[in-house]
Amino acid sequence: MGLNRIVEVLGGPLGERILWGGAGAVLALAVVADLLTVRSGLAAVPWPGPPHGPWDWLPAASGAAAGGLVLLALRPRAGAAATGAAALAAPLVVAASSLALWPLPKGMFGYPVAISEACALLLALAVTALRCDARWIAAVSAAAFLAAASDRLREGAGDFLTPALLLVAVGLAPGLYLRWRRYQREYHVERARAQERLAVARDLHDVVAHEVTGIVVQAQALRRIADTRPEAAVRALPEIEAAGARALEAMRSLVSRLREPDEAPPVPDAWEGLNRLAGGAGGLEVAVRVEGSLAGLAPEVGTALVRIAQEAVTNARRHARGASRVSVEVEAGDGVRMAVRDDGRGSGGAGGFGLVGMAERARLLGGELTAGPGADGWEVHVRLPEKPCG
Repeated sequence: MGLNRIVEVLGGPLGERILWGGAGAVLALAVVADLLTVRSGLAAVPWPGPPHGPWDWLPAASGAAAGGLVLLALRPRAGAAATGAAALAAPLVVAASSLALWPLPKGMFGYPVAISEACALLLALAVTALRCDARWIAAVSAAAFLAAASDRLREGAGDFLTPALLLVAVGLAPGLYLRWRRYQREYHVERARAQERLAVARDLHDVVAHEVTGIVVQAQALRRIADTRPEAAVRALPEIEAAGARALEAMRSLVSRLREPDEAPPVPDAWEGLNRLAGGAGGLEVAVRVEGSLAGLAPEVGTALVRIAQEAVTNARRHARGASRVSVEVEAGDGVRMAVRDDGRGSGGAGGFGLVGMAERARLLGGELTAGPGADGWEVHVRLPEKPCG
């Protein structure tokens, strides 16, 4: 699974449940480790010295309370304010525990920060960096620094600034990184949609230009018979011809400026465009099957159908590991439906934003597109109306 896909999953509802469950498991294990450490003095990181008394349990209790607050901050669909408030309370609980332990006799080793407290501080910083704005991030970072620095109140000596700063930096790093990756993906998705809107506009302009060409030709033909009906044609037809010619020239000029040098023009015939995909290229066999007639499709709908099929086949060639065959099945009737399937392993659309643009094209025409794993590989399903909606 690519990094883009991981970020996408973590940003969705399933990812929120995974993060919540994983954090809960980590915190629960940390609390159990603290309790066993205090109880027996045997752990991977030994509790320094024999128990002083009942107060030895306070760091573990503080870690459990702070962990519960972090789970509140991490709960699925929690808003930014609720997340920030719960995350801010977690380090304050740890700092309050340090204040409670401060006046107690510390002996040689004092009362060090528990494992669960450190995990709660790191998770509070990470979730705040991922979900909240700069004000919450600053507030939680300051509270976490205060909580980590309060270790000196428990032990009475030692450097506290460097470990506290390091803890804040380590805690913020994963949340800020995932946030950056999410924003980066959103930017690319929006860019792909904008590019597809522009491509649709270019195709529509070309189609309109074709229709206007017909108007100009008809107007020129009518001028030749103007003598038989002078009262109906002589005055009107020159204006129609001039207006049509101006519109055609303007659209041609606009399209020539918008179109990339290597960009293919709209497909004049959907059936012909689909059948061009059939055959073998790049070690991949492409089979095309069309049921029904595509003659009734509007030009922009036929062009979108071929563009989506081209993108799906290209994705299979690039990303479907071990794919040997791609099938393109089109069914025309009440609108048109198409399914593109490959027999490869892995995602036929991983790492790219082409299908995002194709989905936007389908939506603009009043249809829909879905893509995902199928029974044998990757599948793309699209439904389009015969004519654009709206």
